[in-house]
Amino acid sequence: MEFLKVSGSPKVFGWRVLLDRLPFRVNPERRGVGVDCNLCLLCHKEDETIQYRFITCEVAHRLWTKCDNWLGIISVRSNDVDSQFCGFTLNHPGVKKNFVWRGMWLTLVKEIWIHRNRLIFNN
Repeated sequence: MEFLKVSGSPKVFGWRVLLDRLPFRVNPERRGVGVDCNLCLLCHKEDETIQYRFITCEVAHRLWTKCDNWLGIISVRSNDVDSQFCGFTLNHPGVKKNFVWRGMWLTLVKEIWIHRNRLIFNN
């Protein structure tokens, strides 16, 4: 599968997302390190996992819905990040437009991540 023709940093971020290599709040707990709170920083409803952060969190879900509405499409989202990325294609446009569309997926995911980090580091 050809990934995206983008510069290094976004491509590396995309691979880190798809390989679940981002420092989420549940990761220290998996390693036996106690953490005060694992809840999602955006909605404070469930533990922050990669699937929850980028797909099922109500804030992320609203972002995906707005994107669909903006483009005038109806889509069913997978609850798995890998499946969502692979399924993030448009039926009618050509290959080049799908590269742009997947670049949009990557941009939205990265912006969710940047916003989350702002909440952590800038309060």
